[in-house]
Parts: sequence; C-alpha cells; structure tokens
Amino acid sequence: MARQSKSTRSATSSQGTLGLSDLRNRLNFLEQENEKLLKQIESNRSKLNKLNDSIKDVGIQIAQRIAPFRQKILELDLQIHDVFKEIFAGRKLGKKSRKDIESVYYHLQADGLISPQQLPSSAKVEDDDSDEESEWRGNAGRSHQEVMEDIARPDRDDLKKIRQLFLRLADRFHPDKVTDEVEKAFRTEVMKEINLAYQNGDLARLLDIEKQQELEALIDRDSSDDLTRHCAKVESENSFLKEQLATLKQQLKLTKKTQQGEMTTVFQQITKYGGDPIGEALFEIEAHVEVVEQLHQFVLDFRDRRITIQEFLRGPSDLKQQQMTEEELMLEFLVQFHR
Repeated sequence: MARQSKSTRSATSSQGTLGLSDLRNRLNFLEQENEKLLKQIESNRSKLNKLNDSIKDVGIQIAQRIAPFRQKILELDLQIHDVFKEIFAGRKLGKKSRKDIESVYYHLQADGLISPQQLPSSAKVEDDDSDEESEWRGNAGRSHQEVMEDIARPDRDDLKKIRQLFLRLADRFHPDKVTDEVEKAFRTEVMKEINLAYQNGDLARLLDIEKQQELEALIDRDSSDDLTRHCAKVESENSFLKEQLATLKQQLKLTKKTQQGEMTTVFQQITKYGGDPIGEALFEIEAHVEVVEQLHQFVLDFRDRRITIQEFLRGPSDLKQQQMTEEELMLEFLVQFHR
C-alpha cells in the first residue's frame, strides 16, 4: 500500500478536526436554543397563570358583590311563578282568557324577565340550568373554559418523550431509594414537581428539573459519536419545546380574547386609577331588581283583581324591553371603558 504523503495526512486531519468543530458548534447552538426556549416557555406560562388567577379573582369579586341582588331576583322569580300558579288554580277563567294569560306567562319567560318553567298541567320539559352553574359566563363569545378545552394536547410521540423523561427522573429521585430523612424529604418535594409536570404534559418543566439537578451526562466533545447523539437528543427536545411554546402563546392569546379575559383587562384598567367598576355596574343591576319587583307587583294586582284582564294583557309599559342577565349588564357597563 502506498504511503500517504505529508500533505495528504495533514488534509485528512484537518477534515476530521473540522467535522468535530462543526458538531461542537451545532451542539452549542442547540443548547443555547434549548435554554432560550425554556425561558420563553416559563415567561409565557407565568403570564398565562397570572391572567387565569386574575380572571378567577375578578369572577369571585363580581360574584360576591352581585350575590345579594341575585338572591333577591331569584326570590322574586319564585314568587312570580307562584302567583301565576295561584291565578291558574284559583280563578275561573274562560278558555280564551286562560290561553291569553298562559301566553303572557310564556312570553315573560322567553323575554328573560322570569326563568323558564312549565305549568303543572303542561308537558314537562327538561330544564337547562347549565348556565346557572357559571356565575359570570355570558352568551356572547367563547368562554374561558371552552378555550382551555380547545388547546391542543401532546400527540402520541410527544407523550412518549414525556414519559421517558418522567421515568428517568422518577428513578433518580424516588424517595424510597434512600434512608436519610433529610434526603428523603428533599426527594419527596422534587417528585411532587415531577408528577405535576408529567400530569400537565409539560416537557419543558421536566427538562428544567433535570438541568437544575445536574442530571445531564457528561459529553465527550472529542467524540463525533457522542456529539452526534447529543445533538439529535437536544434537537428532538427543541422541536417539542417549540410546539409547547406555540401552544402556550395561542392559549394566552385566546384567553385574553375570551369574555372573561376582556372583562378582566378592563376591570384592571379601571381599578388601576382608583375606580370601582363593580360598584358602578351595581346601579344597573339594582335597576334590574326594580323591574322584577314591578313585575311581581303587577302580577299580584291581577291576582287580587286590582286590574282587569285587558289591562293585564297590555302589560306595564316600563317592562316592554327585554331584560339582561347580571353578566350582560356588567359587560355593557365595562365596554364603554374599552372603546
């Protein structure tokens, strides 16, 4: 075999060195990208958590301030239904008169002045009270819960990566593997974080825990095989982290655009300058209560024969407009500050 010339050996050596240099540069770039992605994910996660906490806080404040008015409206609503039942059960009505009064009763329900309810003699229909369960979920726009449910979940391959990392961390930090009480307590706390991140499908958090605990294996930066394998590993992680970051950004954006998100933004803007948006909006809700009280009295007057059936069928003039829910009244008030 012919011997290589000095110049040929030098060129070969330079090519090998250049290959390792490229791999090192590639790994440095991927590790920097990984670190940047983790920071961006943490920043967006913090913003989303802060927004969700604010939405809950505003919801609680609104519910607490509105609760007495809501209770009053519910009591009046029940009383109005009871008076109508007394009218149908206790008064002698002709066929046409009864039909006309029933029409008034159901129109009041359709217009939102009283809650939907069937007469005892009518065919029972299933009530839909699902909106009652959400204290401040309006009819317009998408709700905060719907946005949360629509956010994409990790696919099968992503879940596999998360599970592999979870098992690796769980094997490293399982409290039962040590007897020292201090170390056991430390591992128990770390495992709580690991389990929470795993349940949330949060690869970024698992990777962060791994790095914080210095679990990364030492890389032989003079070995092209080691560098190649580690580049592939970090590149795969970065690919998923980019998807996770995109999902977080989408979730944050959509949450801001929900009815609750927009209401919270306006609420914070008003309170920042010493305003009381709920206090102002309560004037509107008080007006709502007054309207329902007037309706209650109007139906009582008919039951007690203080007004004729003709006057009853015409209805009080100040109840012609359709009423809104407390949530809609709050939104109508806040929107004027958002223009």
